[in-house]
Amino acid sequence: MKTRARLPLLLLSLLAPAPLLAAEPAKAPAADAKAPATESKESLVDYLRRIDKRMTFTSDYKGTVRIMGLSKQNAETAVEIIVYRRDTTRDLLFMTSKPKYMAGSGYLRVGSNLWEYDPNVGQWTRSTMRANIAGTFTCEADFERSRLADAYDPKDEGTEVVNGVTYRKVFLTGKPGSEVSFPQLRLWIDPDLNIVKRIGYAPSGKPLRTDLIRGYQRIKDPLTNEYVYHYKEVLEEEAEEGSRVMVRYDEVVLAPLDPNIFTKSWLESRSR
Repeated sequence: MKTRARLPLLLLSLLAPAPLLAAEPAKAPAADAKAPATESKESLVDYLRRIDKRMTFTSDYKGTVRIMGLSKQNAETAVEIIVYRRDTTRDLLFMTSKPKYMAGSGYLRVGSNLWEYDPNVGQWTRSTMRANIAGTFTCEADFERSRLADAYDPKDEGTEVVNGVTYRKVFLTGKPGSEVSFPQLRLWIDPDLNIVKRIGYAPSGKPLRTDLIRGYQRIKDPLTNEYVYHYKEVLEEEAEEGSRVMVRYDEVVLAPLDPNIFTKSWLESRSR
């Protein structure tokens, strides 16, 4: 991470803690902990599928992700990534465009494998969903479609009222054999099925990252004529280091993509 001048006041204000649902320090419950069971497992899975559906595009997707942040040591993060998605097949490619010294690097998912490309040496290496992206603590799952119902087993934790709004709390445990960025997740969900806060945990229950979703964008999918709710702005905080980044999802375009984009040769050609 490159150390530069302090971030401008505007960015510092973006990185300030959000007043809604401040980060929760408690660890995830042990496997045998009792939680309020307000719904059956089957209906809770259906609830997660509705969240997944309203965040999934039928059309191909291209967008720009901008990551801006500040570590405890005042090291500035300013990264721009171009994301290409095909949610119907889970094809995914993302390429770093800024800063200049990282331009052309990226990641490609082929089947269940995630590959990282370094244009400086022209080499591909196998990566994992838990790997940090472009020198930040953002991970692969932050760019792909929502798949909560497929990847996790849910447990209902009842509700929590904040500022007069009732949020539903759900605790998720990764299914056996499912590769996920966080083995455990706790979600706060508003009455409109928007996730407003999530905490990712290690298998031990140790908190790894807290996200506050500060805004969504409603985008009409041209293939279905239905609206999809996509992140607009997410504040991420790494638990161990206390570093924060603001992730913005900009310039979203829904239109057919060339299948060749989702190949190693396409990414390699961008840096020639």
